[in-house]
Amino acid sequence: MYSKCDIKIYVPDMINIILVALSALLLGLLLGSPWLQALPIPAGVIGVAAMLASAWFTRRHWQHRPDDAPGAPERAQWHGLASYALLAGHLMALIVRLGPAMDMHGPLAHRLAIDNWMLVAGALLSWRIARDPDPRRDERDTLIAATALRQSHAVLLLLLLVLILALGFGGTTVIGRLNQPLLAHLLILAVVLQALVYEAAQLRLHALDARAARGLAP
Repeated sequence: MYSKCDIKIYVPDMINIILVALSALLLGLLLGSPWLQALPIPAGVIGVAAMLASAWFTRRHWQHRPDDAPGAPERAQWHGLASYALLAGHLMALIVRLGPAMDMHGPLAHRLAIDNWMLVAGALLSWRIARDPDPRRDERDTLIAATALRQSHAVLLLLLLVLILALGFGGTTVIGRLNQPLLAHLLILAVVLQALVYEAAQLRLHALDARAARGLAP
């Protein structure tokens, strides 16, 4: 779809994609950390407030700069990138804190689970704020989505292969002490990471397509 010489075109855009994903991932890790869990306010409430505020500021920014505003598919992808990265970070913190013998009925697990579901609700609510009020989609968006889906499927297969090999040959390590709830959460994390890669890949292809088009313009 693109030549190797086009790689130089979208480096700045790739930096933006990486920065947004890392920032949301770190926020998710922080929301699942014991420091925020010790506050009187649930960490999930803090996360939802951050998601709604960022969605509102982003929408205001796009409204005041309509010429620079992305199209409807890209808006969805930026929101998905941040949301999936945040959820992935929180899931990672949850897995680390609950340990290999995950107790789904303990007070810590309940608190983290409630926070996680609140973040899911926050992602849905923030999408209602950030979405394009007049969504449009063309054949280029469909082609980009199909290419990104193949790439994200390859990442999912790689993650599953790593997990399969770890379970098959890591019986004498900490892997052998993983219980079923933790394995289920690892599989959920793999799916979330696949979705994260899907959104990032679409944004990368959109950036490459747009910059290449501008470079060909007179």
